[in-house]
Order: sequence, then C-alpha cells, then structure tokens
Amino acid sequence: MTKNAREDHLTVNSTDHPERIIAEQHQKISLLEKKLEKYEAIFQGLSDGILLIDDKLTDCNKEACQIWRCEKEDIIGFFPSDFAPLLQPDGGKSYEIAQAKINEALRGNIQKFEWKDIRRDGIAIDTEVTLSKIDVDEKNYVLATFRDITDIKIKESEKQALLHMMEKIIEDRTKSLQEYNASLNEEIDHRRRIERNLEHAYLELKEIFDTSGDGILVLDTDRNVIRANRAFAELVEMKMDKVIGAKCFDIFPCRHKCTDHCILQEIVVGSNKTDFEKEFISESGDRKSCLVKASALRNSSGEVLGIVKNYKDLTSYKRWVDMLQESEEFHRITLASISDSIFLTTDEGKFIFISCNVGNIFGYDEDEIRHEFESIFDLVGYDFYSSHELQSINEINNIEVEITDKFKSKHVLIANIKKASIRSGTTLIAFRDITERKNAEKRAKIEYEQLVQAGKMVSLGILVSGVAHEINNPNNAIILNIPLLSRMWYDAKSILDQYLEDNGDFLIGNLRYSFARESVPELFTGVMASSKRIKHIVQDLKNYARQGSSVLNEIIDINGVLNAAVLLLDNQLRKSTDFLEITYGYGIPHFQGNFQKIEQVIINVLQNACEAIDDRTKSIRISTGFDPENMLVWLKVSDEGQGIRCDDLPHVTDPFFTTKRTCGGTGLGLSISSRIMREHGGDMAFDSRQGAGTTVTLTFPAQNNGDATS
Repeated sequence: MTKNAREDHLTVNSTDHPERIIAEQHQKISLLEKKLEKYEAIFQGLSDGILLIDDKLTDCNKEACQIWRCEKEDIIGFFPSDFAPLLQPDGGKSYEIAQAKINEALRGNIQKFEWKDIRRDGIAIDTEVTLSKIDVDEKNYVLATFRDITDIKIKESEKQALLHMMEKIIEDRTKSLQEYNASLNEEIDHRRRIERNLEHAYLELKEIFDTSGDGILVLDTDRNVIRANRAFAELVEMKMDKVIGAKCFDIFPCRHKCTDHCILQEIVVGSNKTDFEKEFISESGDRKSCLVKASALRNSSGEVLGIVKNYKDLTSYKRWVDMLQESEEFHRITLASISDSIFLTTDEGKFIFISCNVGNIFGYDEDEIRHEFESIFDLVGYDFYSSHELQSINEINNIEVEITDKFKSKHVLIANIKKASIRSGTTLIAFRDITERKNAEKRAKIEYEQLVQAGKMVSLGILVSGVAHEINNPNNAIILNIPLLSRMWYDAKSILDQYLEDNGDFLIGNLRYSFARESVPELFTGVMASSKRIKHIVQDLKNYARQGSSVLNEIIDINGVLNAAVLLLDNQLRKSTDFLEITYGYGIPHFQGNFQKIEQVIINVLQNACEAIDDRTKSIRISTGFDPENMLVWLKVSDEGQGIRCDDLPHVTDPFFTTKRTCGGTGLGLSISSRIMREHGGDMAFDSRQGAGTTVTLTFPAQNNGDATS
C-alpha cells in the first residue's frame, strides 16, 4: 500500500468511526490512569522511605516524610546531605560521601551502605540506604530506598554489652569453679595420703559430705546412686531413700542415658573431670538450674571405681541476673526518655556514668565525651560550681551554665548538683537545656523595648507639633512687626539727623546716635533673618516629625537634603567640633526616593559623628559627589572620633545593638537607616578603625535623565 493510499485509508477510518477511535483512546487513558494509581499506591505504601534524586531530591513517598519527621515540601529541592550531620561517623564529610555514592549509582553500580541522618526535630538516626539507577522519560535518576535502623543498632549494642557482661560473669565463675576444683583435688590427694587411717578419714569425709552446702552424689560406673547428701535431696526435693539406688538419669532426665554420648562416659573412659550446667523441674514443679561438676574415683592403678558429682544451685543467682537485667533495662529506658542529661562523677569531676541522651544537649555521645574530656569541668567549664560549697550544703540547684556543643551551637543549661554515693561516684549532676526559654525571654524583652521606643517616638511627634505651634505664634508676630519698626526708624531718622546737625551727638537707648544710625538698620536685618531662620527650623522639625509618605517617587537633590539636615543639626554640629567642613559636589544627578526618609538617615549619621567626637579640635567632614562609572550618587561623613571596634563593626545595623546604651542609645537608628537605604536601592558602608575615626558612605542609584545639581 502506498503512502497516499494509507493516508486515504486513515482518513476514511477517522471519518467513518470517530466515536470508536475516541472511545478507544479514552479506554487507553483509563488503563494508564489505573496503572498510574496502582504504581502510586505501591510507591506510597512501601514500608521503606523512597527518594528520587536528580541533582536534588525531586520526589519522595510518605514513609520518607515519616522517617525524617517533615512534610514533602521540606524535602523536595534539597540534597540528601541536608538531612545529615556535617560529618559521618567515619569522619567523612556527608556532602562529599553522598555525592560520590550518587555518582557511582548513576554509573549503574548499586550502592548499599549505612548512613547517619538528622531528622527535622533534631534527632540523629541510623539508616540503611540502597541507591540504584533508573530511567524516567529517557533521563537517568537515582532511586534511593532507606529505612530507619536506629532501634536495631541500639539493640545490637545492648546485646553486645549484655553478652560481654555474661562472658565476664561466666569467666569469673569458671575461674571460681576451677579454683574450687583444684581445692577438691587437693582434698582427694589429702584423703589418699591418710588412707591408713581410713576410719578417721571416713568420718571426716562423711561430715564434709553431709554438711556441704552443695549437693553431692556418688555413682558407680553404671550410673547408680550409691550415696547422696542432704543438700542434694533438698535440691531435687526427694526423699533420701528414693535417691539411693536410682539411676542418675532417673533423677535428672537425660536423653543420652547410658549411651556413649553421655557426658559422664568421658570420665568412665579416661577423663578425670567434666563440668556443665543443668536445668530441671523439681518435685514441686519449680524450674531450677545448677552447675554440675563430675570427677572420677580411681584406685591406685587408675581404674575408675565410681563418679562423684557436685551440684551447685544457681537458681537464686540466675534470678538475680534476670532481675539485674530487668532493672538495668528499666533505668536505661527511663534515662533515655527524659530530656535531662545525667552525669555521675567523682569529687574531682572524673566520669563514672554518663546517660545515653547526652548527645541531645552536648552533641557528643557517651564515648566521645569520655575520650575527649577528662572531667565534667573540661566539658562545661572550671567555674561550673564550687566543690567546697557542695561539701558544706550537699546540694546546689538552678545553676545557669553557657556551653558550646560539638557543632559550635550555643546552649544555656540549668544544672542541679547533689552529693551521692553510687558505685565509686560521689556527685550526681543533671543538666536541662533552657536555650529556647532564654531566647523567648530575649525576644519578649526586645519586643517590649520596641513598644517603649515606639511610644517615645509618638510622644516626641506630638511634643514637636505642639512646641512648633507655640514657637510659630510669637515668631510670626516678630516677622510682621519688624518691617513696621524698620519703616518707623527710617521715618524718624531724618528728624534725628537734623537734631544731630543742630545740637551735636546725643544718646538714644544708651547708645550715641552717631553709632545707632549705622547699627540699628543692621539690627533690624539681623532680627528678621534670625526670625526667618527660626521659622525654617520649626518647619523642618515639623516635617521631620510628621508621619512621612511611604511613596518613593520624589525627585531628590542630595545637596538639598544635606542642607536641610545640617540646618536642623547646626547647633549640635558647632558644639561638637570647631572644624566642620561641608563640600557640596557639582553636576550631581537627581534620583528618586523619599525626601523625609533620606533626611532621617543623614541626620542619624551626623548625630553619630557628633557623639563619636570627644574633643572640639577634631574634625567632621561632609561631602557629596557622583560616580559616573557606576551611576551612583554618594554622600560621605567622616569623623576623627573614637571609631568602632572590629568585633562590633558587623553588628552596627542590627536592631537594638548599641555601644551607647548607658547614655541613652537605643540601637535603632542605624538599623532603621539601613532599612531605608535598602528601600531606595542604595547602600550604607562603614570604614572604621578604633581610635582613628569612622567614614560612613551612602550611595544611591542616579537617574539617567539629564537632571543634575548645579
């Protein structure tokens, strides 16, 4: 079929049966949606956490969110090492290890490894991770499956600790039994040496046999009991007549009985002794446990005549071990479930016990603390508490301590210290982390200070408006009356001049008229200028205190703003220094902004310069200019004051940071100024050396419309 024929055929089909084609397409879409729902259900229902990794985490299932204690949006877009400590337990950097494992998986090599994670609530967990390469829409991704194995790791650690303890107990008990066995052998040798005095030896042996605290059996070579002591009858809770003559395996059931597999057969065929543990059910139904030691009775030629078995009752000991394990587990769970970290130390601060949850506060686990710190004082500081004070009162409560954890984070702890006598420890110390509470208190204090400062500013605005009104009324009277008085002077001047010519010089207002006729006009001019200056200052003060507009669309002349600020601070500037230099630049372009806010910034910087100077012989230099290369309008204020310490310089624009709190500083001026500069797209830069002065540079983006300051 040709291409045209196929196209005609398709055309006919699509024309003749469009409903059927559409129905088939809908059916395919429905099947795909069901498959998608099935795969999504499988994806979300897996018991392991699933992550899809490109160069970042692009998808995850619900179990991954559950493991990390966060929402899906807290995972997508991050890298796996963002949910891990900086370093893994082997000392490697988490980011580098994760990147290497992902790259190796993308090469087609499946990666399986254990990984240390940190959940969003700050809890460190152990996970088992598998990375494999998958292809989605012809793009390679890494599919990560992981599960929380923290509990498994903890149980393995606990199991190892218990095994170690049991091995130690068994080792000690074995040594004790060996010593006991050696002692018994010496006793047998002693009985052989005194064989000639058989009767005396028999009586002595009978006394030992009957009064021994351990159960003792004497068997012949056929395992028949030929003798037993009272302790054995009490152990098995049987009468003596039932014990004597019975087979040993009738008293203690044994599946081997008299076969070659019986443990006693080793003695019969030549071994001198053997020992083993045995559990049995007594006549009363109690389960008992005992340690059995069997030795051969031989004649002088070495022939086995019988077997002596010693039964050491371990039932009470076993119960004690079980109770000890239960008690230890109870205390371990209790300590792990509380937020406090507990230490038991000697008087010198040496560690005897460290609770398992110390990592929540100090960042170090128990082994790291023991390895890196010799005492509690190395961990939290040598002025932590006074040993002499503790000796006198036995308990010290609510000591606040500041510490830096393993990850360089600051914590505030409250400690309670008490004298104790536990093992070799003498001092019990409990730490509780109150960092969040302290931070909340600081935030509350800052908010209170902000409210107080806001109240002050409101009161200041009301006061400024009232004072300005009261000043303007008498000042307006002066401005209105000065021209009238001036005209009256000029009208009277011709008469007074004639009087001077006719009668000579005379006094007027205690001044000679010849002097007054020249100086009075200057006085009128000076009073009028001063009154107008008062009017301008009051108006600028009202403008500065008035709630300004938040719109930043005014055309700003930097020289005009500087001139208004200097006019307001003229008195303070001239009181602070005898060397005030102001240089207004020429050809400076205008820029857009808010006149009042920029004036506020300049006033703040000038006030800081005045307060930094403690000697009138030191200068303040103010200048404006334009940087055509970067299209920036700039204003610089330099002073020869005290300067700023290097440690303080990065914090000068932080809210409520001030070095002048004792003299009324609030720490808000530069913080507000910095925010205003950012609103204008500008920048505030500080160059300072302690003792050598400070230069503050304000820069604003200039308008490129040809307007410039002449």
